Amino acid sequence: MATIGDVAREAGVSRSTVSSVLTGRKYVSPETQAKVDAAVAKLQFSVNAGARALATSRTMALGVVVGFHEAEFSPALAAYLIALSDAAREQGYSVVLLTEPDGVEAVRRAISGRQVDGFILLNVVDDDPRLEPINKARYPAVLLGMPQDTRGVDAVDLDFAAGAAMLVDHLADAGHREAVFVKWPEELYAAGSTYANRFASSARERAEQRGLRLVPIAVPVGPEQVRATLRAVLQDPENPRALLIHNDAAVAMLPFALHDLGLEVPADRSVVSLHAAELARLYVLSFTSVESEPAAVCQTAVEMLAKRIASPDGPVQKRLIVPPHIEPKGSVQAAA
Repeated sequence: MATIGDVAREAGVSRSTVSSVLTGRKYVSPETQAKVDAAVAKLQFSVNAGARALATSRTMALGVVVGFHEAEFSPALAAYLIALSDAAREQGYSVVLLTEPDGVEAVRRAISGRQVDGFILLNVVDDDPRLEPINKARYPAVLLGMPQDTRGVDAVDLDFAAGAAMLVDHLADAGHREAVFVKWPEELYAAGSTYANRFASSARERAEQRGLRLVPIAVPVGPEQVRATLRAVLQDPENPRALLIHNDAAVAMLPFALHDLGLEVPADRSVVSLHAAELARLYVLSFTSVESEPAAVCQTAVEMLAKRIASPDGPVQKRLIVPPHIEPKGSVQAAA
């Protein structure tokens, strides 16, 4: 049976373009639409999810289990949810959001009612309790996060450790020997957040290797508290003039704090950060950054889950790391 990827290759377009033609969700030129229509006809591709569900006793729905921590930044989470929805649609699936505070019970209920064909777990932590009912039922699932022990479940995530090392290197290569490390609230690390802990651990290790002193400052929750904390950090003459940021709320509020104090980047402060490109567009950020790649990570996660659903007893558990890349934007000035 042909897949949307087969259609894309035959038409010489991207998977997202094929999805746009099939769903009518975005404008596609008549020429491109004709190519896709011809490929669909040639390959006898069908997007009738209802027929597929009847034939396979599947729901054609994926359960996205969100364990949102109050310290996290909801606009950044939204980028992942949109990317997951788009990727699922390309595979012929709908998305069911499971957002209850008790994620374990939400998973158990979805399994017992056969509400979804598989799960994607967001906001993964080490020793994630949501894995217990999934493992017990041997249900298809993918972790969007990389705990130390995935307990046999497929997992995919950005290489946050490599991203942290890239940003530290960028500062060190510019001659900086110290930097403020703007972090998430401490409770996020204590909760076992995989991406936060992997970034922080790698940043500390790389900074030590490069002779770069990091001054860690955890930023509290809430826009006004974040803005006030950043102003205090920027005003303190004892703090370094370079900033390494891994906190979505902090990087979003930094332009406001800089404006409050009449400071400019890179003339007054050098800044590097890890954040999503979608966040940069939303808040008009122009800092050198490693992008968190929600589209690439979510596309990979959904494809992995679709394959696992189709072949539950297929290849052994996979751990896929999406390589990061740095986007230089001239926000780092060479140290004097």
